Amino acid sequence: MTAPRPDPTSPASLHALLRARGFRPRRSLGQTFLTDANIVAKIVAAAHLTGREPVLEVGAGAGAVTRALVAASPRVLAVEIDPLLVDVLRETLGDAARILHADLLTLDWPSLLGGPSAGPWRVVANLPYAITGPAILHLLSARNLVERMVIMVQAEVADRLTAPPGGRQRGFLSVLVQAACEAETVWRVARTCFWPPPRVDSVILGLTLRRPPLVPDSLLPAFLRLVHAGFAVRRKTLLNALLNSPDLALSRPDARALLASGGIEESRRAETLSDSEFLALAQALAARRRSPDQ
Repeated sequence: MTAPRPDPTSPASLHALLRARGFRPRRSLGQTFLTDANIVAKIVAAAHLTGREPVLEVGAGAGAVTRALVAASPRVLAVEIDPLLVDVLRETLGDAARILHADLLTLDWPSLLGGPSAGPWRVVANLPYAITGPAILHLLSARNLVERMVIMVQAEVADRLTAPPGGRQRGFLSVLVQAACEAETVWRVARTCFWPPPRVDSVILGLTLRRPPLVPDSLLPAFLRLVHAGFAVRRKTLLNALLNSPDLALSRPDARALLASGGIEESRRAETLSDSEFLALAQALAARRRSPDQ
């Protein structure tokens, strides 16, 4: 009879696994381990798996969530950056999932996930605070291959990602996430659910990719330039923010004409704009760049 594999949601089992390898969590990598089986169940439920979808898990750690995903999906790919934790995953998972030692920020999505016919994939990710912004941007670049993402981030980051237009917490990532996804808060996770406990609570977010996307691929470069320009100098009016952007290189008449084309008042600030209003500006910018007179 095969002995059961170690359960990483058991603190005693987790400590034994890590101690055997001389492993100590590194705060520089945001290494904390989920040890609450109820939260694991909520994460897996939020992925809306039907038993057919492949799942990519980023930041698999010791495999607490991975073990539950394996029971709900025919194919699980677990990515982990720490080589010691890759060894732990091999012990907790065996060959139940494919384990990849890699950095999320360097993943080549088409090579890793295949074309659209290979999915659509679900993504489950526990994102460390230090790389939350770059990680989310890289995950969003896989939008054509992924149907739904379930991410766990620090509570203050979740508040920013879901901030509506006009809110003080709205920023560059708020617009990009909400333009690409329907976002909802799934559950607030107390710091006591982790070992070692982080300094703040976390939030599980569910992100369903928009189909069709709000921003077509052809307009995405212009959309990104405008959003970045708008939030680069938050205290300025949108007109002055556009003039301040070397990437856009707009004269004052051009910037005023662009805002007028998008139906946006010059005195507004970027955080007051909806995703659709940024899209209108991107459409106007793309049209001006295509015009032979510009």
